[in-house]
Amino acid sequence: MQPTVISHAAFNLSRHDVLTAMQDQRMAVSAVVQNKTGLWRSLRMISVIVLIPTMIAGIWLSKQPYLPYGVALLLVFGVLFKVSDWRIKRGMHQLGARSTVSENRLVRTLDKQIFRGRATIPAEATFTETGFALSQGKVTFAADYTDTHRIGIIFERNGLLQIIPGDDRSLPDAFFFVPLSVMPNAAALMDKLRESPSFVFPRTA
Repeated sequence: MQPTVISHAAFNLSRHDVLTAMQDQRMAVSAVVQNKTGLWRSLRMISVIVLIPTMIAGIWLSKQPYLPYGVALLLVFGVLFKVSDWRIKRGMHQLGARSTVSENRLVRTLDKQIFRGRATIPAEATFTETGFALSQGKVTFAADYTDTHRIGIIFERNGLLQIIPGDDRSLPDAFFFVPLSVMPNAAALMDKLRESPSFVFPRTA
């Protein structure tokens, strides 16, 4: 018996719409990262600014009475650099992020992995009671909602559903986007997706 279809649509995915949504998302993530690690990033930069001229001066003034002061500065700001770098990485890990993404890298990723120079690509999405099947250009992806090996993350932001494949090496190297505005029964669809262990709920202030 075939599972009941909750929502199905064929549509054209717009590069402009996806890029706009991803740029908004990138800025939101960058703001959260900056709020979490901004102080330590400033301290790390200060330590670099001090360490470089101190090391250069140490080469030219490696004698008394400058030597002990230079060694002390190197130790203090070297420790400050290591501590601030560790705090930044710890903060990023707590946010579930490895690094911030530049706008140029975002554009390159979308063009290389999804649009490949096209303004739009044909797409289709089917969501049933047990899973989903997606096609995006010539790339397809299907999984059960409970399959956390195949599904990395499912989340929604500003009406754009995003599904990222998991660690399975046989999966396509692409992100999948579904505008909820084109999907019938979008509310029922989101209710079903929220039951998936891969669904990520947005943070609340």
